[in-house]
Amino acid sequence: MEPVLQVALDHMHLKRALLAAKEAVEGGADWLEAGTPLVKSEGIEVVRQLKKSFPGKTIVADLKTMDTGAFEVEIAAKAGADVITVMGVTDDATILEAVRAARRYGSKIMVDLMRVADKPARAKELEKLGVDYLNMHVSIDEQMIAHTPLQELKAVAAATSLPVAVAGGLNSETVGEALKAGASIVIVGGAIIKAENVAEATRTIKKAIHGRKSIPTGLYKKYTDADVGDAFRKVSTPNLADAMQKRGVMTGLVPRIRHGTKLVGRALTVKTADGDWAKPVEAIDRAKPS
Repeated sequence: MEPVLQVALDHMHLKRALLAAKEAVEGGADWLEAGTPLVKSEGIEVVRQLKKSFPGKTIVADLKTMDTGAFEVEIAAKAGADVITVMGVTDDATILEAVRAARRYGSKIMVDLMRVADKPARAKELEKLGVDYLNMHVSIDEQMIAHTPLQELKAVAAATSLPVAVAGGLNSETVGEALKAGASIVIVGGAIIKAENVAEATRTIKKAIHGRKSIPTGLYKKYTDADVGDAFRKVSTPNLADAMQKRGVMTGLVPRIRHGTKLVGRALTVKTADGDWAKPVEAIDRAKPS
């Protein structure tokens, strides 16, 4: 199959998702995905709205089904989903029921291989069960520790004749590598929906896909110890404090102030969740001069 760009709409609110979808379609998106957070927040209505707004596009319902395969597939298919995701770690009975329901309602099944221990072996089993697509997916938490889907993609693509999708922190620099490794469907979320110009970001990634090449971007640079100072100067203090995500704050940073220096001012107490730097940034905006 020709390479497909699937845009993951991992929003919380339908209004924002539809706006991003419109701009992504303008930029050349092929498939639109109702992301799992969006479906959980707004319900299956998001699939209906996407199908109504973009009738010519393939709509993916990322349900990550683990149980009641036939029932959940029926719900999504009747709402307009062309492709529904099921987890590869679930039992074969659930997958078979999902496949049968998809055939009944004219949809297709994509199996997410996240957390599957032996992905190539499972890929062969899933092909025999009649699924339509496989998805090499690395979770957001795994991406934070530099785990990429490309590490296992080649083995999965070699083990099956099914089209393989790939998802996990992809951008214009890495989609070309994914295609060369065997992917047929490239799933991009944050690099598109979080971009300042969604349509332009989509066009850039489409260009990288068609050319099977890397298009440089300054947004995803990996810094070494030698140039970490440059990285620090580009971000805020809350960014630095939470750069270790949920593994604790960074250590070894020493402020350039003289011992005995005192700071006096009005304090603004902030309570945050692990890995959340939005609240400290909001606190900075709310802080007032002493």
